[in-house]
Amino acid sequence: MSAKLSVILYIIICFEIGALLAILPWTDYWENNFFLFFLSAKFHATGLIAFVQSGYVRGAVSGLGLLNILLGFMEIFQFRQSVAEMKG
Repeated sequence: MSAKLSVILYIIICFEIGALLAILPWTDYWENNFFLFFLSAKFHATGLIAFVQSGYVRGAVSGLGLLNILLGFMEIFQFRQSVAEMKG
């Protein structure tokens, strides 16, 4: 039973992280990030804000989110095999 719950929890985490990474770079939270402004001021990295807010970085982070969602779907389709491997 705990193997099934572990796999289900893993699938849920994959979907949650994937959705967060796919959507977050295109919201206002990404542009008004306090920690990004703090780090750029602390380390005197003036180009850090422009780099993180560029479309390339946003696309890369969204791509990682889509890969996490794909991983969640793959785990759903291989659910029985994953549970059997966890049981040993």
